[in-house]
Amino acid sequence: MRLLPPVTTAQSAVPVLTPLTDAKQQKAKQLTRYPTLTGAPLPKAQSDALSHELNVLYRSVMDSLGSDDARYIKRVYAAVVYSEMTARGLLAAAGCMQSKRKMVATWLLGTSLLSLSKILNNMELGHNVMHSQYDWMQHPYLNSQKFDWDIVCPAPLWQHSHNYLHHTFTNIVGRDHDVGYHLIRVTDEQPWTPSDRHNIFKTAILALGFEWAVAFHDIQISVDEYVDSPDRHQTMQQKSRALFAKIARQVGKDHIVLPTLAGLTLGRGSAMTTLSGNVTANIVRNLWTWAVIFCGHFTEQAHIYTYLDADETKGDWYVRQILGSSNIQGGKLFHILTGNLSHQIEHHIFPDMPASHYARIAPQLQAICRKYNLPYNTGRFGTQFRQMLGRIRHFSKPSAEEWQSYLHSQTTSIAETNHAVTERPKELPAIRGLGKYLPPVMRQALFYA
Repeated sequence: MRLLPPVTTAQSAVPVLTPLTDAKQQKAKQLTRYPTLTGAPLPKAQSDALSHELNVLYRSVMDSLGSDDARYIKRVYAAVVYSEMTARGLLAAAGCMQSKRKMVATWLLGTSLLSLSKILNNMELGHNVMHSQYDWMQHPYLNSQKFDWDIVCPAPLWQHSHNYLHHTFTNIVGRDHDVGYHLIRVTDEQPWTPSDRHNIFKTAILALGFEWAVAFHDIQISVDEYVDSPDRHQTMQQKSRALFAKIARQVGKDHIVLPTLAGLTLGRGSAMTTLSGNVTANIVRNLWTWAVIFCGHFTEQAHIYTYLDADETKGDWYVRQILGSSNIQGGKLFHILTGNLSHQIEHHIFPDMPASHYARIAPQLQAICRKYNLPYNTGRFGTQFRQMLGRIRHFSKPSAEEWQSYLHSQTTSIAETNHAVTERPKELPAIRGLGKYLPPVMRQALFYA
């Protein structure tokens, strides 16, 4: 998996947007397909005024938080716990059914309920609690320091790669590592390579194992982030050990302990229905999470940035969040199942605001965007999903200039690769056996662990 190029060397082949001076340029910006920004789209005076209005909106919600919000997240937590318990009981009971039809029906019900529990745990509960949205409650475990979700990624690693890096440097190529996850090309600021021809296939693999990509994502980032740190080895060792410990707990629970207990108690059939239900529920949760997140970040009009303004104000940051995000329309249950990330714009602007308030403030935010002539990207799930896949497919093919640039870069790439090979052995010893077939990020994690 390749890393993104430095921001300072990126070159764009799409129409580039610079600071705007009139409404005609602003309209042209909004119609650009796969837009890339190289300058602030609003003058500082306007972005400061925008910031003031958004800050007032933020304070009005945060000052209103109280018992209703606490009761809501506790109910979500209870729904996660009880639905999981019921689902696991149904999966174990399915293996004891004498009728095949009853067994299949019970298994489907148990797997669906477990999938629902895992989705709620991942989205509306885990994601939002670990964003500090409910720290004001001072709850003993529903807080960003104590809570850990039901996936293989440890909470601290995700909070570093997501809460800090992604939400600070949103959509800045080379700084926000969620732009393509080091695997998928989603902008021409990422140089084309032959592996990008398989963008759709790689996306499918990423979707099926999304929790695993999230788990190793911070390791891949940190290897370079701490490259000059004297504490690099110690830091990477702590992260890698935490990762493998969490993987052992999750894999052990879903794939070994619970199926074994079901088998010892109720027989081999229950072990198989429990194991297959757990595997299926994890895949369903991965696919749903991937779809929601990608539809919120990689639709046609999601803006990519090529720079980080050294003088970026809070207003400039707000504008970057608005332009780089996409919402998904739907009903109340749909929003809950997405963790309210269907309101990705609101979430990127106010990441620590309880997500249940996003739908309520959305009309006010839309009015503010219209006032400052900023696009508010929203659409139905099918529309956003098609646009997202269209973007991935579009950037799997090189333009004529990109193809020539790729051919011209081969000599330099070979030289850099040879240099890297001579430098790496001191840090990472040669991996033999099955380990040599693992992706580089996994080999790095194993080495530090």
